[in-house]
Amino acid sequence: MIARLKSGWRELRRGSPGRRFQERYARQQQAGRCGALAKWCIIGGGLLVVLAGVVLLPLPGPGMVIVAFGALMIAGQSRATARALDRLELRARHVYSSWRSNRRRPLSRPGNR
Repeated sequence: MIARLKSGWRELRRGSPGRRFQERYARQQQAGRCGALAKWCIIGGGLLVVLAGVVLLPLPGPGMVIVAFGALMIAGQSRATARALDRLELRARHVYSSWRSNRRRPLSRPGNR
């Protein structure tokens, strides 16, 4: 199980931003390992993991990581979720890069020119 998690993480890291979750979805669909019942069980389990993560968000600890893991479970079985996560990743990268570039700019003070 740990080996599958590690290989799944490596697979995501190798993927290109904005396409990595959809590529993972396509690979899982090509593998065709699970039937309809297993697919819905994984989606239901992913929803439960996301809900547990949301409950844990206000507490110190890995709440956000748990939410991300649940979303990843769902994205492996749902094309719409995979697309949404790809869009969210691109948006988060844009916000982060804007924040970093604004952080590096010196503050201008009135009277200092």
